[in-house]
Amino acid sequence: MADKKETEQYQQIDLPFYKNEIAPILPDKVLDFHTHIYIKDTWKSAPWRENAPGGKYMVIIQDYSIEDLLYDGQIMFPDKSFNAVCFGMPTPAVDLDKTNDYTIQTLAHPGLYPLIITGRGLIPPDQLEEAIVHKGFLGYKVFLNWFGDDYGNITVADMIGPAEMKLADRRRLIVLLHVPGAERLTSPQVQKDVELLSKDYPQAGIVLAHCGRCYLPDEAKRAMGAIRQLENVYLDTSMVMDPTVIEIILDHIDSSRLLFATDLPIANMRGRRVYVMDHWVDLVLEGYPDSKFRVGSNNMRATFMVYEIILAIRRAAERVGLSDELLRNIFYQNGMNILQRVAGKG
Repeated sequence: MADKKETEQYQQIDLPFYKNEIAPILPDKVLDFHTHIYIKDTWKSAPWRENAPGGKYMVIIQDYSIEDLLYDGQIMFPDKSFNAVCFGMPTPAVDLDKTNDYTIQTLAHPGLYPLIITGRGLIPPDQLEEAIVHKGFLGYKVFLNWFGDDYGNITVADMIGPAEMKLADRRRLIVLLHVPGAERLTSPQVQKDVELLSKDYPQAGIVLAHCGRCYLPDEAKRAMGAIRQLENVYLDTSMVMDPTVIEIILDHIDSSRLLFATDLPIANMRGRRVYVMDHWVDLVLEGYPDSKFRVGSNNMRATFMVYEIILAIRRAAERVGLSDELLRNIFYQNGMNILQRVAGKG
């Protein structure tokens, strides 16, 4: 139950901002293509508490249930139907069997669409197909086989292999990929790897999380040309809050390949992801746990990061002259088209 301070913040700041700036551009149904759900029992360890390498990279709450996600959807979109693509935390700190077992419980909730966390060789091919065909997963959230920002020399090919991709191609599955490496999608190696996935497995719906991790305009400029012609490669907007980044994306690819996404529960913080020189920083209200690139301050007004993502999309759409219909599609229909392909309806 929300305390008095939280209720006042919501009623006096969040809700008026939503009604005036956010709600008017949204369709009646909203689809968030990137959300995490998990409970304490799914964790093997809490690396941020154990001073593990990379453990402080992104500190989060250790319990964010299906009910928590649905609650946030109702609070943030009070006059809309909230839908979401869901999966656990794809980190070595989590028991994957337990988190995938929990994720599939979303099928009891209409409007929630589960992805299984897997990676190269993590689940035998027959068991993986069983999970898709009989359990109801619609694709993969690719496992991050590192802690924090310890990417080392990891490549896309280290993360997901032919066995997983052949199944994704045959079943037209979603493959939601957080690209590795400090250079993100600007890396020539990452660009080459994504192009190979796209061309070798043309029926898979390859979604690059966080717009290929391009949070800065300079990154987007160097990266977007590499995916311009890859029509089965999509971008989700999770934690991307810079309008110029979205504008660059819309200048390079058709808006139908851009999917609204948030990264809940991270994006339920109040604040905004900004950048200083060549790296992003999360500027948030005080009270959230310490994290590597998180700066707390109460010397500002702030609302949910979810709204800042939407605002960035809206401002970019205005700059490139995107129609109201195509703008609304980013928030629901674009993602539903991919989900329906998996279900054989697209």
